[in-house]
Amino acid sequence: MGANRDDLLAEYYLKAAGVAAVWIDRDGLIGSQDAARLQLEDGRVAFCCPRGANFVLAYRLQLWKQDNDHVAAPNQAAMAERLEQLADEGGVGITPHAIAIDRARAAVAEVNARLAAMKSKGELRELNQAFRAARLVDPSLRYEAFMEAKKAALLEALAGRASASNG
Repeated sequence: MGANRDDLLAEYYLKAAGVAAVWIDRDGLIGSQDAARLQLEDGRVAFCCPRGANFVLAYRLQLWKQDNDHVAAPNQAAMAERLEQLADEGGVGITPHAIAIDRARAAVAEVNARLAAMKSKGELRELNQAFRAARLVDPSLRYEAFMEAKKAALLEALAGRASASNG
């Protein structure tokens, strides 16, 4: 089953906000994603952090794992704990994956609520005029696609404010 529009917008928000991820699977494999995704593969534990820091954290965790493999391979929980320590030592804020995803979905809900409130108050006049002007240029443009693009622009603005307040 494909992602719904709100899920696509939530992933767009994560990308716009520069939210990356570091994950650890149940076998101890460490990975990094430049843009966090909504869904995790089964058996993975993930943390989100600013883009760029994910590679450094994953690399440092891999080095730690290699240094500790001679006793016994560290388990997933120990590796997750060490990842949090590495982030703290490096001054990098990390957030459990589920919390970051909840925040992205909350941003989408906020944008949807704002637009719904504007619609109920009859405040979409300028937006509708912009759609009509765009439609003159591209008659194949659908209103839903236009509104999704406007939602994405609002999410970019929210992501910019969130990044500025965290940076």
